[in-house]
Amino acid sequence: MKGICFMLACFMAFSVGLYGQEALTIDDIIGMVKAKLRSRTIIQKVNISSMESAPSANDIVKLKKAGASRRIIEAVLAAPVTGPSVTPATSSPSPSPAPWNTSSTMAPSQPEATSPEPTSGGLEKGAYSHFEVFGGYSYFRGDGGSNLHGWNSVFVQNINQRIGLIVDVSGHYGTPASAPLLDTQRNHTFLFGPQFSFRAHPRFIPFAHGLFGFSHVNVGLAGVFNSDIGLAYGFGGGVDVRISDKLAIRAGQIDYLNLRIAGVGTNNLRMSFGIVAGL
Repeated sequence: MKGICFMLACFMAFSVGLYGQEALTIDDIIGMVKAKLRSRTIIQKVNISSMESAPSANDIVKLKKAGASRRIIEAVLAAPVTGPSVTPATSSPSPSPAPWNTSSTMAPSQPEATSPEPTSGGLEKGAYSHFEVFGGYSYFRGDGGSNLHGWNSVFVQNINQRIGLIVDVSGHYGTPASAPLLDTQRNHTFLFGPQFSFRAHPRFIPFAHGLFGFSHVNVGLAGVFNSDIGLAYGFGGGVDVRISDKLAIRAGQIDYLNLRIAGVGTNNLRMSFGIVAGL
């Protein structure tokens, strides 16, 4: 008889310790889960107790990671709260079992996706190719009134959205109006420098650049050609009109070029139009 009374007293003491009315925390629940207590035992403990604070979405995630079952999480959500209320995992003020699919309220907070920049015709604002190639027709208005026609080709390496490095090569040919007796004049320029692009609009891309390098001028008279190489520099800009992610039309590019011919600086104007392709 004494042995039975002793066992009954131990069982009552264990029940008081296990099923007491003290407020529980999320860490308490996680501790019981990790201790491998049966789900039924943990749920009974939660049902006769209260939570110190309303479980948040992060708390539910912690329970899932610890291995808490669906029924345990529902019991925690339904348990009364005795402490100060924090951001609850459910919007309802009254305790009620929550459905297992709680992705909208209990999912871990994720950084919001960056909204894409405004687009025009499917073109993304600020997008650019790391490498670009331009080629097209070029008109050269020389110092003294000569009109030469030719080509202009540019290779661009864009460091970022705004800054790039360019290699500009052009060739122009014709008979200078100031010297009609000349057979022909051939001007070639080889220039380098920085380029600054302004990509505030997804379709229209203005740009400006500074150029420095050298020129090669070849003048022919009665079949005899004389050539001269001199320093060259200039500056200018234009506008590209994008028609796709990798293709644009150079609506216009105007450059001032100073070419030193026979040691004398000449002031010239160059205008170019063509196609820009991204690589």
